[in-house]
Amino acid sequence: MVERKAFRISTGLKDLIGRDLITDDFVAVFELVKNSFDAHARQVRITFEKDAITIADNGKGMRRPDILNKWLFVAYSAKRDGTEDQDYRDQIGERTRAYAGAKGVGRFSCDRLGARLELFSRARGGKVQNLDVDWRLYEQDPHEEFGNVEVDFDEAADFPTNVLRPNGATGTALRITELRSEWDRGKLQKLKRELTKLIDPFAQGPRQFGIEISAPEEVAADESDTEFNKSRRDDQPLRTIVNGPIENPILDVLKQRTTLIRISLSDDGETIESALEDRGELIYRIREANPYQGLIKTRLSADVYFLNRSAKTVFAHRMGLPSVQFGSIFLFRNGFRVFPIGAEDDDFFGLNQRKQQGQRRFLGGRDVIGRVEILGVSGFDEATSRNQGLIINPKVEELIACIRDKCVRRLERYVVDITWKDKLDQHVSDSSRIHRDESSAMVAQLVSRLAATEGVELLEYNPDLVRIVDEKSEAFESSLKALELLAEETGDKALLARVDDAKLRIQELQAAEAEAREAERRAEARAASAESAAAIAEQRYGEERERNSFLVAAGSLDQDTILNLHHQIIIHASDVQQGVKRMMGKLRKGTNIDKDDWISFLEHVSFRNHQILTAARFATKGGYKQQSSEIEADLSVYVRDYVETISTLWTPQGISVHVRADGVSVVRKFRPIEIGIVVDNLISNAAKAQADNIWFFLSRTKGAKPMLEIEVADDGTGWPASLKPRSRAFDKGVTSTDGSGLGLFHVKQVVDGLGGEIEVVDEPYSHELDGAHLTIRFPS
Repeated sequence: MVERKAFRISTGLKDLIGRDLITDDFVAVFELVKNSFDAHARQVRITFEKDAITIADNGKGMRRPDILNKWLFVAYSAKRDGTEDQDYRDQIGERTRAYAGAKGVGRFSCDRLGARLELFSRARGGKVQNLDVDWRLYEQDPHEEFGNVEVDFDEAADFPTNVLRPNGATGTALRITELRSEWDRGKLQKLKRELTKLIDPFAQGPRQFGIEISAPEEVAADESDTEFNKSRRDDQPLRTIVNGPIENPILDVLKQRTTLIRISLSDDGETIESALEDRGELIYRIREANPYQGLIKTRLSADVYFLNRSAKTVFAHRMGLPSVQFGSIFLFRNGFRVFPIGAEDDDFFGLNQRKQQGQRRFLGGRDVIGRVEILGVSGFDEATSRNQGLIINPKVEELIACIRDKCVRRLERYVVDITWKDKLDQHVSDSSRIHRDESSAMVAQLVSRLAATEGVELLEYNPDLVRIVDEKSEAFESSLKALELLAEETGDKALLARVDDAKLRIQELQAAEAEAREAERRAEARAASAESAAAIAEQRYGEERERNSFLVAAGSLDQDTILNLHHQIIIHASDVQQGVKRMMGKLRKGTNIDKDDWISFLEHVSFRNHQILTAARFATKGGYKQQSSEIEADLSVYVRDYVETISTLWTPQGISVHVRADGVSVVRKFRPIEIGIVVDNLISNAAKAQADNIWFFLSRTKGAKPMLEIEVADDGTGWPASLKPRSRAFDKGVTSTDGSGLGLFHVKQVVDGLGGEIEVVDEPYSHELDGAHLTIRFPS
């Protein structure tokens, strides 16, 4: 006769689904916080006492049947079968957010944290239900059946006074005592940092769920660390404050400072829309069909950020730890992080393995930060052991492929192929260097290739970057081809017309240059045939050659160069005018002027007039070859000598110019007149800002390719408060004094032309030099 038997369950099950399954204290806390979220709580307070942890929320709470039929029913999840909220519709309305958990074992996280549990819970209109569990009763005899171990169950009129709760009549509090591990300050600080990443820290808009830590014994240490944070140096990390709400300023830190690619599925899941931004500027936005059928119902969205060296410095200062220690690309399921995906030593998306195949070609996990958000639909389930990530299956593999191909690889094509090729871009916090002709041409090529890709629809691109570059730029021809392809692919007739106009201009320019070269060739031929005739023939030959040389040079003179030289003439002529006024004033007052004063004055006027004449000669490209020709010399020595021996001769009255070089040496090619333009303009601006002193501090950066770094600081009135952002100081027509708005524009023009960079420094150089502060870097 066949007998029917049932499984028996040992008390050892408690360890299997408790401490043996949830092996990390932090994960245990996270599971209990997620339960509060699922209970519609708006606030959770986690309180740490000497030998107790209390996790209390203001959610919907539980009635007596809930505890008996759900909480005490092992491995049963009302969230999974859809009955979790059916008795609370009148209290909470329709559910608008997905559940964070649905396994039915998260409550056993309490066993991980401590040996005793007191549960207090009240639903609307009910009494406080009290459950007392001693987990050690399940550890005494493995032969004892699980269901035979009983727990104490009672009810009371209100919550105990020693339980700190958020405001609200309903909710649940878990008081865990006889803790299984120690919670010192370092562990509490780490918990708070990890909690900032539990709920998507990249999400925008107001938070609907808040977490707060209360640790009375840490208040004094918090006050000390708060004072330290207020006065810390830039090289000192921020100290984590234990007490208080969980906040994460990462979006503010990353905003406008990083390169970002953002993707999202359409509502029906059939298309993917992607947008690439660099430090606040849109590069392109595209749409394409979704080839990943397993992702259609996930409502996938992702943001992946690349941080250059400048952004990493800001991140470490603001967040209190380097970006690589913060993590990489995190995965959020139903709004909560899936552990350990995104941790420093995790490679869920395979980026580090791929990086090993080419350090200079690929981005690894240490290079990026970001988030991927999905719904917890079928096929995207967490492992029951909560620190093991998602259960790998074909749908999860499609998710990995999507992020790798649509996010990371497209980000690589921009970062590796464009910004990394500009060695100075890594030091810049804004997008100024991608507007250089070389970078703009590469952006145009990138966008045109995307537009030509089958199945990709170009929705938008940045016309300030995807543009026709200067005809004299080496990148002109490649950018023109890219724009022509883009115009054809998008049917942009206006862009195609601009391309045709540019082609015509370059053809005319080439024809003019060819004509000038032919004229020069004929002159050389005539001179060669007459070489033996007489000296006058030689002289005429030279005149013809110089005349043709002038034609070639003047034909390529651009408007900005003319404005630049015109601005220099104004600076020098204005100084002469001021000197004459001062001398006339002395004469009118009857001041006795001796011979030496007259000689000094006339020498000064003569020198200024010489500068005006040389600038005028340079403008016509006739003569002035030594200062306008490129030389190879020690740039730091030239700057120091120019400041000490040349600029002091014309410096406006009332300002002293100083330089400190300390034996710095950086040899490179440059045009002396361009360096003079930079120094003259900076001194002129300092004088207009009523500075008494301006300093040029020269130093040499470290590394395989050192640069000359020049810190320029004065004690004038500084930058006007209305100048925001500060980088606008270099825009044409923007003035920080009462000038024409050309000085700093021309300075940046010269610096960029030498492959360097210039930036405004918000902080004063020192207490004494509390005015304008600039940093200039020239590569060797």
